Amino acid sequence: MAYGSFYDPTGDGVTVIPVTPPTFGQKVIFTTPGPSLNVDPAPVPNNTTDLQVATSGVYEVSMDISVSLTVSSDLHPTTDVQFGLFINDSILAIGSIFESSHSISASPGDQFVILNMINTVGRTLQLRLNKDDRLSIRVFKFTGNVTGNVLYRFPSLIVTKIAD
Repeated sequence: MAYGSFYDPTGDGVTVIPVTPPTFGQKVIFTTPGPSLNVDPAPVPNNTTDLQVATSGVYEVSMDISVSLTVSSDLHPTTDVQFGLFINDSILAIGSIFESSHSISASPGDQFVILNMINTVGRTLQLRLNKDDRLSIRVFKFTGNVTGNVLYRFPSLIVTKIAD
């Protein structure tokens, strides 16, 4: 048996920093570990971003995050942010990308428009992990050239071993 979880119940928004491929984006930060057995926060310096499994096996991983997207007609009409599950900081888990996207359109002469959308996005997947693998959620892609128009809050990462 193995399980563990990470949360940030504070609701404090964290600004998403633009991503410059091929570099991976920032790791999602957590403040509160949940119940755990053989899945714990990784050692420093990854103790607020990564969960580490103590035994190999097949795991179910659930993750979600609330995203605030602000777009305006005179800045950048489309804002898109994608998150993904990473194993040991370098391997993007297959099927783990989840995203939030919003766009606006206005005809010439329309008044200035600002739209803000807040939604919760997430993904659940199953994957085989090896002993001591570390899991983190990272920004995978960010489209929108205005710093500060995308925030995340209330992230969660839940890992449960389902088979050897």
